[in-house]
Amino acid sequence: MVIKNLRFTKRCILLSIILLSLGILRQGLADPEPLKPARFILGFYGNSVTEMASRSDIEVSMNFWAKELINQSAREIGFNITNAGAILFNTIADMRQAVDRGEIDMVVAPPILLVRYFKRDELLDGFTGVLAAKRSDSILVITQRDKNIKRIDDLKGKRLLLPTNDEFAEMYLDSLFLEHFHKPMQKVAGSINQQNKMNRIVLDIYFNQADVGMVLLSTFEVMSELNPDIAEKLTIIEQYPIKSRNFGLFVRSYPLAKEISALTTAKFKNNERAKQILEAFKMQDLDVCKVSELEEYEKFYQRYQALKKKYHP
Repeated sequence: MVIKNLRFTKRCILLSIILLSLGILRQGLADPEPLKPARFILGFYGNSVTEMASRSDIEVSMNFWAKELINQSAREIGFNITNAGAILFNTIADMRQAVDRGEIDMVVAPPILLVRYFKRDELLDGFTGVLAAKRSDSILVITQRDKNIKRIDDLKGKRLLLPTNDEFAEMYLDSLFLEHFHKPMQKVAGSINQQNKMNRIVLDIYFNQADVGMVLLSTFEVMSELNPDIAEKLTIIEQYPIKSRNFGLFVRSYPLAKEISALTTAKFKNNERAKQILEAFKMQDLDVCKVSELEEYEKFYQRYQALKKKYHP
């Protein structure tokens, strides 16, 4: 009797193992969970990077970024970006209207313009291109060492050279004039001109085509490496640290903002195509960009407006 019960028990165990194995096999053969369709439309303020690449190159790069690279990240969290692309805007006002119409999911523009046209509670954390090792850049005021220009007070009647389409550089320099001269720079400087490329600004200062120029620290460093005499001959009299020339922030209604931002900053650094795109925009890495980082620019803009009201009503 004991032997029969033992045999019966063994048969039950064997049958259970077979049924369990069949269940696991059936589960393994089941269709994978289908990817959920999603959208990702990138809005890009084109004027902020025209010195680095042509408009057509920007469109190609941004569309590849949206359609291919972002979709790779989305698939890892169960989404398929079926509607993706990039729209370049000539004005930040047009971008603002596109957001209001629900046409774009992420905005990429200079932070000073985002501050002027968006409220912080309308945006979510995103990511942005940064320098190697995620170090900060700076906007510089440069001049020749032998011109006896040591500070902003020495700029009366001087020839100024500003980068084209860089509202923050212009506001920053004008704020320095308002602080020191109690007048806008247009009423103090000898002349104010613009140059499309910052490397040309460095060279124009070097060859005495202008007295003072506004450039990025990253540009100044590259030019100094190419020609060490530039670092010897030119000097920096003022600078303002910036994380990046453009911030990329998601529109608050976008449901995948947190996940895509995390995957993007973690994986794009090892993607060769992503590296090529970053290099085209003079960046070496991606970093998280928080909405809270706009606060500094809000305060700057408020101070600038107060100076204008006080000294140039």
